[in-house]
Order: sequence, then C-alpha cells, then structure tokens
Amino acid sequence: MDDRFAAPPAPVVERLPQYTRADQEEILGPGDDPYGVAYAGLTWLTKEIHFGIRATDGRLLAHTGLLPAPLTVGGTDFQAIGVGGVCVALDRRGGGLARAVVGTALDHARSLGHRHALLFCRPPLVPFYRGLGFREVEPEVTVEQPEGRLATMPMRTMWAPLVPGAEWPEGPVRLRSLPM
Repeated sequence: MDDRFAAPPAPVVERLPQYTRADQEEILGPGDDPYGVAYAGLTWLTKEIHFGIRATDGRLLAHTGLLPAPLTVGGTDFQAIGVGGVCVALDRRGGGLARAVVGTALDHARSLGHRHALLFCRPPLVPFYRGLGFREVEPEVTVEQPEGRLATMPMRTMWAPLVPGAEWPEGPVRLRSLPM
C-alpha cells in the first residue's frame, strides 16, 4: 500500500493534571480575550477536569475542560457536565483535534455517570458542535454571577445526550453557578 494515501494517525488525547494560563497561551497565544467571549461581560468558572493533545515535541495543541453544572430546568433540578475551554492552536485547526479532545472529554463524562453535557458557544461554532451531537437550548438561559446577580446568557447554549434516551427538559434554564 502506498503510504502517501494512508490516513494520518489519530491524535492521542491525554488527561492533563492541570490547565494553566501558560498552557492556554501555548495553544492560543497571549491576549486578554483568547476565547472571544469578553463581550458577554460574565465571570466564568475554571474547569476541574482537563484533556489535551500534544505535538510530538510536547507542545500543547488542543484542550477541553469539564466541570459539573448544577441546573434548574422547568422547575426540575439536575446536574449536567459543563464543557468549556475548547481550543486548538491556530496552525493545527481543521485537523480533527477539537473533535478528538471533546469526544474524549464526553466519553469521560459518560464514565462518571452524567446523562447530559452543556456548553456555551459563539454563534459561528454552533455548526461544529451540532456535528458532535449537541443541540441548541431554545428557552432563555440565566447564569449566576458574583454577588448573587443573575445574568442572561448572551451566547448560544447547547446540550448533548450522553446516554441513550436522555432528553432535555422543557422550560426556562438556570445554571445555579457561574458559567463554565
């Protein structure tokens, strides 16, 4: 077989012990708004569980973080797993790294028993997340902010079923924490 036509090897996703500002800058470069979400005017939580992909030279190329997300939807309390901090180095975009790192993170969330994943994204990213099985949440979503203030989430809210038969409840959505 001619190696010129062989598929590239699948990226190796690893669980990261931590994800620091230096790690973020290694992927996205320096900047005050690396994820392009400052316009939302929100305070965000740091993720607790991290996954990444490294180049053969050790450079961090992609990241996804997870964090439990306590919700009330239509008057019912439940917990989803929040997905955030998804990023890929500019010079490596389009090669399936985001799909690989998010997929591994969602597999981990399933292993922890979560039924739903939740994320917030900028509108241009909605098609990408749809391709990973996420669906848009239509009702208004409110999130907590410092000093107990509630804010309406200006970004798109999306959810994904992590187990067969998982459905999203109907009604207004409130994240009972800062967004992730």
